[in-house]
Amino acid sequence: MTEPPFVLDAYAARSCPLKTFHAFTPGLRAPTREVPPPPFFHDADAIEAEVFGTLRDGVDSFIDLRALRGAPSAEQEEAALRSLRERYRLIVGPLLPRDWAGHRSGRPSALLWSGDGYVPVQVKYHRVWEMAGPDDDPVEISPLADPSSRYPLPGKRFRWGGRLNAALQVAHHWRLLEATGHAASRPWAGVVGLERTELPGSRRQHAVITWLDLAAPLAAPDPAAAQPGEPTRVSTLSRYDHEHRVRVVLALRALGAGAEPAPAPVIHRECAYCSWFEHCAGQLDDDDLSKRLAKAQFDPHEVRTLRSLGVTTVADLAAVDLAALLPEYLPRVAHREGGEERLRRAHRRARLIATGVALERTTTGPIPLPEHELEIDLDIETSAGDHAYLWGFHVDDRASGRRYYRSFARFEPMDADAERTLAAEAFEWLRAVTQGRDAAVYHYSSYETIRVHRLAARLAEHGDTDLADWAAAATAEVFVDLFSVVRSHFFGADGLGLKVVATAVSGFRWRDEEPGGLASQTWFSDAVGAATPDERAAARVRVLEYNEDDVRATWHLRAWLRSQS
Repeated sequence: MTEPPFVLDAYAARSCPLKTFHAFTPGLRAPTREVPPPPFFHDADAIEAEVFGTLRDGVDSFIDLRALRGAPSAEQEEAALRSLRERYRLIVGPLLPRDWAGHRSGRPSALLWSGDGYVPVQVKYHRVWEMAGPDDDPVEISPLADPSSRYPLPGKRFRWGGRLNAALQVAHHWRLLEATGHAASRPWAGVVGLERTELPGSRRQHAVITWLDLAAPLAAPDPAAAQPGEPTRVSTLSRYDHEHRVRVVLALRALGAGAEPAPAPVIHRECAYCSWFEHCAGQLDDDDLSKRLAKAQFDPHEVRTLRSLGVTTVADLAAVDLAALLPEYLPRVAHREGGEERLRRAHRRARLIATGVALERTTTGPIPLPEHELEIDLDIETSAGDHAYLWGFHVDDRASGRRYYRSFARFEPMDADAERTLAAEAFEWLRAVTQGRDAAVYHYSSYETIRVHRLAARLAEHGDTDLADWAAAATAEVFVDLFSVVRSHFFGADGLGLKVVATAVSGFRWRDEEPGGLASQTWFSDAVGAATPDERAAARVRVLEYNEDDVRATWHLRAWLRSQS
């Protein structure tokens, strides 16, 4: 039987397999859903402009094919082939010819000439390094301004655990490039992350290309396909080929060329950004493990393993005999460390949910949380470009009995300079209002202190060392992380997020029906760029009310914590 013609893009192998099945199912359309951007999604256009501008300065010849986007695909593919034949040292934004036999299509960020052929380079809007162990080979890098030179970077390695998807994406482009006959003799690919580093002979921070040897055994195998005794690491190309093949088979099934049905959905982190979420969730029991136990930290393979052992719902997990389950379960989830601990925590959560308990006390006696004359609650809102555009404070001046909300905001396109200026205004106010007072500043999680330190460093770089030193010192002297307090004394059925805990124990309610940090990024975008003044004004009010409710919630939570005995 002849296979129907179709191609998969570079995201297929790195994404949930059901996306492929649904996309190729005749007559099935994705539900209309506003999908939020991933967290800390940066300004792609600005980053690409910097990357490609610097790369162009470091090569003898280049061609930028991005202007052809929107032209017929055949025209774009022919332009890419022509550029490959003419051996430009840098080709930006090429739409490579579709590989019908291999079921592939794609547009890498760029192609670089490497001496005997091309290698793909992908620009990513996140960090791609982690600390290397003493036995790890250092990552290889090239400065954007001199991509033909490579240097080892001791102490750093590619994040194979957290950034495998980026590696699979460039492996797809390698296979697609290989099909054109213009690939280099060795399967390498480059990733440009957000990291900056010093280079030999220079004390300046440089953006770099991180090189991946796609043939080296550095990637984890698919846990669902791994067999006992097999290697614990495989090449990126091997892992990619497996993942791509799985999705080709699913596409064929969806098109009627296969007899087996699609696998049952598993709700996991990717679902928050997927237009198919409602479709998949609707196929599952409301008590399904992956659907209801959102804080269990199970990955899709762990969920499917539990299902195969008869544990499909939270009620099943709450009632299961862990001593009997663990010997069967653990050998099948050896791909991740801490499998037993994750299962025990999930079992504990399941039992709380089954009994209707939201929060379980893990200690006894009063919770140490000293009172202060001036207590301020802080919450920061950031844009999709990761710029802090709103600093919100709830002030409880116990000496005067006055309580009020104070905010510092910019509802305009943000950049690093605007973020720094706004932070300086917030720091100046906070320093003035707390000076000489018995004061404490409360926040929920370490995010606020990390952001304060980051912006204090920027202030120091621009000469405001006095304010920078004060801000950095304040985080150690007067800042109090309420999340750490809660975590030290409680275990939550649905985790210990502020909205979960404050709602469960204090009765506090947010005014917005869908409060959330990711949602607030969309509101900020509307506050800046909505079509009408009324829409922009409404979005600004929504953001400010949400932020005010966040800081009021920590005030209510703190009062409840002090009432415990």
